[in-house]
Amino acid sequence: MTASTQPDTEWTRGDRVRHGMWGGGAIIALSDGRAMVKFNDGEIRSVGVQYLKKPWPLPHPPANDNEPTEPQASPPSRQASPAPAPQAMPSRTIEVITPSEWHGLPVPEREWYVDDLIPMRQVTIVYGDGGTGKSLWALQVGAAGAMGVQTLGLTPEAGRTFYLGAEDEADEFHRRLIDITHAHGKHLKDLSDFRLAPLAGMDALLSIPDRTGNMHPTPLWTATADYVRDFKPNLVVLDTVADLFGGDEIKRGQARQFIGMLKGLAIEVNCAVILLAHPSVDGMRTGTGSSGSTGWSNSARSRLYLTRPEGKEADPDLRILKTMKINYGKVGNELKMKWHEGVFVLDDGRPNMGAQMLNAKAERVFQDLLSAINRGGERVAKTKGTNYAPKIMAERPDAEGMSVSLLEGAMQRLFVAGDIRIVTEGPPSKRRQKLVLASEDFGPS
Repeated sequence: MTASTQPDTEWTRGDRVRHGMWGGGAIIALSDGRAMVKFNDGEIRSVGVQYLKKPWPLPHPPANDNEPTEPQASPPSRQASPAPAPQAMPSRTIEVITPSEWHGLPVPEREWYVDDLIPMRQVTIVYGDGGTGKSLWALQVGAAGAMGVQTLGLTPEAGRTFYLGAEDEADEFHRRLIDITHAHGKHLKDLSDFRLAPLAGMDALLSIPDRTGNMHPTPLWTATADYVRDFKPNLVVLDTVADLFGGDEIKRGQARQFIGMLKGLAIEVNCAVILLAHPSVDGMRTGTGSSGSTGWSNSARSRLYLTRPEGKEADPDLRILKTMKINYGKVGNELKMKWHEGVFVLDDGRPNMGAQMLNAKAERVFQDLLSAINRGGERVAKTKGTNYAPKIMAERPDAEGMSVSLLEGAMQRLFVAGDIRIVTEGPPSKRRQKLVLASEDFGPS
């Protein structure tokens, strides 16, 4: 059900008005269907005239200009004053639907920014601990949508993106977007549908509570919402809750009001909203990735958790994006990806192009070094010890930056391919194994 947004009347400068979110105020200017209103909180905001209503009737209308509009305090009395009569709430118009009238009509398709992951006209919360790359992931997805390309096996809805980032400066976004565009075979000039608002080091609060605990939008939110209405993006990214939300994260009501404010804009503009957030210590411990009140998760229609695998043997570049909640799809899906040269690449269990090139280089370096070592009369072995081949090779100046782990992988692949083998040499009383290229013979087999 939606409230009617028809204007109450034709407005003129000086009219007293009220707004459903910001309360009462007075019009100070009018232009092209919008009004500049000075509200009772002292802020001046630009709003569409269709959202303005006549002010509520005062409980005690003034008889003349000198009579105050609010009742004056009465002198102290031994008798209790009667309770003031409750004010009548203003009337509202609602749209009521009879579902039987839908019979025979085509069923509208559910709209997604990214299928089964990020719904349109809703708020998706993406949790991730500091350093996992949630900002980079959101930036990459938004940039891909603006360029009209796939990324990480996902197909974002092609169109405009607006990114408000309160954690990074413009130079950092410049560096990241260079990497993202190059990784997709594009250039910065291809981001003409991308808009960025870097607010690092500034007051970035979008909503703050009043004395009663109710959340109210800030002038920054007003400016942001007005820009989004004019720009009409498919995706809005807000980074992060800690910088943008001025309330108490553990208060359910404040969380729901904040999400409701974002959702209202998503519906009005017909876009998706991604809100980035840090998980609590308990959220990381339990693996839920959540933080604060349940009002956050309950109010959002999609909740994702970006994490990295744990353990000494875990790949530090690996990330897993888990679907923790999705009202319109399957919970529990995972997207595995790796950080590579400033961007995330899909990790589907098969080496990506960059990894294939790196593996090929490691195999070439291993063979070149093995040949050089054997020609020099040294000996390296497959088994770990003082002569362990990958360790000896990685310490050489001609190793071309190859690490022990890369050379270990190269050695295993070369064994499987038959390009290297083990020979045994020395007298019967002191036989020793030696690693050689299959194409070279430096000792009896």
